Amino acid sequence: MRSRTILVIGYGNDLRGDDAAGQRAAAHVHAWALPGVEVRTLHQLTPELADPLADSDRAIFLDAHPVSNGTAVRIRSISATTATTRFAHAYDPQGLLTLTHTAFGRSPEAWWITIPALDFAFGAPLSPLTERGIADALTAIRPLLAPSRPAASITPGSDASRTVT
Repeated sequence: MRSRTILVIGYGNDLRGDDAAGQRAAAHVHAWALPGVEVRTLHQLTPELADPLADSDRAIFLDAHPVSNGTAVRIRSISATTATTRFAHAYDPQGLLTLTHTAFGRSPEAWWITIPALDFAFGAPLSPLTERGIADALTAIRPLLAPSRPAASITPGSDASRTVT
């Protein structure tokens, strides 16, 4: 078993315009080359991620959300649920944390950061809205990458979620 890390997972379809936001944000985090931070860029979340998640102290999931869900970056603290995990080829972050907890008896502290996305057309470039969202998400991610950061320091309000505009 390797030493525990912070695992950053950026996912989405890099062929479909703004859906690439999670992967693009993760690539920026990777370029920072921070010690103890492992970065993965993927098309989707799969059950194989349960093993590295179990070996992590913290996980940060990066994805796009359609503008119909708001034009701000959304930051949510998430955790495994008590719901029964159904096995599938793709998961959402909370389902993957539940699978991790079921399989390994633990799951990391986790955050789901979503970036507003406008254009999901094949071959489209990132929209200016999504480019700004990536920059805002990267600003919000920085404190989460500090290994000794107490969870309470990033979560204003009682619902452990916020938006960045």
